Amino acid sequence: MGFLIKFLLFFTIVYLAMKAFVRFLTGKRNTQAPPRQQQQTYTRQPEKQEDRIIEYQKKNFEKSDVEDVDFVEIKSKDGEK
Repeated sequence: MGFLIKFLLFFTIVYLAMKAFVRFLTGKRNTQAPPRQQQQTYTRQPEKQEDRIIEYQKKNFEKSDVEDVDFVEIKSKDGEK
């Protein structure tokens, strides 16, 4: 049993050493890391107080719930359409 553990440990060490040596020769380093992408999170800031109020009202309106409304038909007294 001890021979099997020593063999697997030796094989693992040799494998990692060979892999590191090949990576050193080819110049590849840290291939596991994904490339970094810069995300643009720039949001335009309103210049005036009025613009900020309008932006706030737009956001507030977009978040508001829609209510059902009953429409009442208004007929003119003259009988005209």
